[in-house]
Amino acid sequence: MRIALHLLLSIFAFYSGASAQNIPSPAPKPNGARNTTILNVDFRKLVSRADLSYDQPASRSEEGLPTGNGRMGSLVWSSPSALKFQINRADVFAENSSTHSFPERHSDYASGCGFVDIDFVDYGDDVFAGPAFHQDLSVYDALMAVRGNGVSARVLTWNERDVLAVEVDDEREQPSPINIDLRMLRYMVQYLAGRNYALSSRHIVQVQTRSHSAASQLDIRKGRIVLTQEFKEGSYYDSSAVVIGVVGRESKPRYENDSTVRLSAAPGKGRFLILIASAASFDPNQDVASRAVMQLEQAAAKGFDAMLAGNQSWWARFLVEGFCSPAQPGWCRR
Repeated sequence: MRIALHLLLSIFAFYSGASAQNIPSPAPKPNGARNTTILNVDFRKLVSRADLSYDQPASRSEEGLPTGNGRMGSLVWSSPSALKFQINRADVFAENSSTHSFPERHSDYASGCGFVDIDFVDYGDDVFAGPAFHQDLSVYDALMAVRGNGVSARVLTWNERDVLAVEVDDEREQPSPINIDLRMLRYMVQYLAGRNYALSSRHIVQVQTRSHSAASQLDIRKGRIVLTQEFKEGSYYDSSAVVIGVVGRESKPRYENDSTVRLSAAPGKGRFLILIASAASFDPNQDVASRAVMQLEQAAAKGFDAMLAGNQSWWARFLVEGFCSPAQPGWCRR
């Protein structure tokens, strides 16, 4: 997906830009013997050249810093009071090649599963504004960090499961409730003969485009908030789910409006964890929301630091085993 591709291209660009002076070449062996000397490369130093650091908030989504695991990801941007995400997946497609409902270019949709806003301010001073703001992406650690006025957060996407984790640390003198809004990507009021009331009573918004239907449904399951999507056209089917839960802080879910379900975390100082899990399937018999809930529970049992350590280990191994030196074009570690 775009998030993983962005990271890999960044790393590749810096590999390609590294000179023989930065990456020492093994000395040649006499009599034409094959050189098996292992290059001594400081991978953290090399890859960290692709790190990103913002001292001003990214107010537009396309300017956000990326997080992802190759299946699920998001850019992370902000408003003065909130962190913002659009949860995307590589296996979410609204239609296939047989569609006749989107003849105009760029009129279809894919990958998107839902918007997430983590709002830190009900009434009070802005959080992500002024000289206290800083947002950083460590490519080597696959970790994003953001800090503002009295609030900081660390963000990662777990490599083992499709879970995005946000560790919040609230040190404000007067903490506010933190509201996590899960919003539909598309909202439209259409007349669907005999069906509008039944759909709205189940918190479903259906967008009909010729023969294609896109249904988004809000739900609350055991204190967690859920957004599912179903795409149908003829025999084609695809679905997605996003589930959000809070660990380490009391929270309360409620339906905010026709397109938004909210999870409110109680005010308090210190750290707690927001987990955003997703799943998708082309099988109409699959309960994608239950799959996402299962992954969220596995992440909750694991904890943020253990997920971070697992990501660091996987990423370090990938860098070592996939490394090629431009100074030695015919030589790779594997």
